[in-house]
Amino acid sequence: MRSDSVRSTLNALLDANARFDLGAKGTTNHCPMALVALAEMGASSARLSAFFDRWASTYALSAPPVVTRIDRREWKTHLGTRAAFGALRLCFLDWTADTGPASVIASVLSEVRFAPATQAFHSIIRLAYGIEAGHAGEIASGLASLIASHLPIDIRADSKRREAASIGEGFDQVGEAFRGVSFAQSTITSRVQAVADDPRFASAVLALPLRAGVLDEIARATIDAYWRRPDFTLLHTVTVTRAARIVFALLDARLVEQLMPDFWIALCAAYATVGERVQTDTRVVDPHIEWRDVCKKAIASDDDHVIKMSYTCWCEDRRDPSPLYLASAARLVS
Repeated sequence: MRSDSVRSTLNALLDANARFDLGAKGTTNHCPMALVALAEMGASSARLSAFFDRWASTYALSAPPVVTRIDRREWKTHLGTRAAFGALRLCFLDWTADTGPASVIASVLSEVRFAPATQAFHSIIRLAYGIEAGHAGEIASGLASLIASHLPIDIRADSKRREAASIGEGFDQVGEAFRGVSFAQSTITSRVQAVADDPRFASAVLALPLRAGVLDEIARATIDAYWRRPDFTLLHTVTVTRAARIVFALLDARLVEQLMPDFWIALCAAYATVGERVQTDTRVVDPHIEWRDVCKKAIASDDDHVIKMSYTCWCEDRRDPSPLYLASAARLVS
């Protein structure tokens, strides 16, 4: 984020976003996530305002009025209640004001089954963007989305499940199990749910190797899979992996260890909807591609997924450099 004026504009627009519903016309509310990514890539205040105005006129749905309040001791009774999003948001917002976001996030994630596939992974992604922006309202919205639309995958790790030798092997195993399978469902969420309900998935999924650096291994595997096949679902596995890193950084290591198996299973379910790995030429070196050009094109885009994926790749490449990040983002913005 480049200036105090941009930060001020971003905060004002994120505040204004509270008048929008969790859903949007034909999609979910990506507006606040895209705004944070734009600001971090160097967009001006004018560009942020223009994106917000276009989203408001093209996609936004007005949030229904909140007619009841939810006590912080009762939020779990609204698990999976989509209509409770607004009341849950206010509950988490008040709670965060009292104890701080890290405490609230840890409490919520430790008391219910972790469900990162909720809202096609956007709940955890939105939470991460709220953390990154330091915006209490967006942190509360991410948590409220995760609870109101809660989508757990009811497959448990057990001692009989073989551990994957690598992340790639785990993805390949479930992809092979669904080779040639086509899904009639039109959304990521519904396809992931169809996989989760299919006995072939429970038989194929391998246990996550819980070792140091496994989230980094997942990040490398997801960008490799996306580069080989630029599938819309695989795009979300890249962005949610970075989101998980941001959220997990606030949590105790023991809690992260408890959450990782469910995160892994959600990723495997998403991967299974795409099918087996595509073997493609992975030579991506192009000396004429530069991040500043990619970011400039992403900032000019009105496509929220182009914006968020470009930003994710830029951040991940700075953290753990790989030519696949720049190549994937360059292909996307072009």
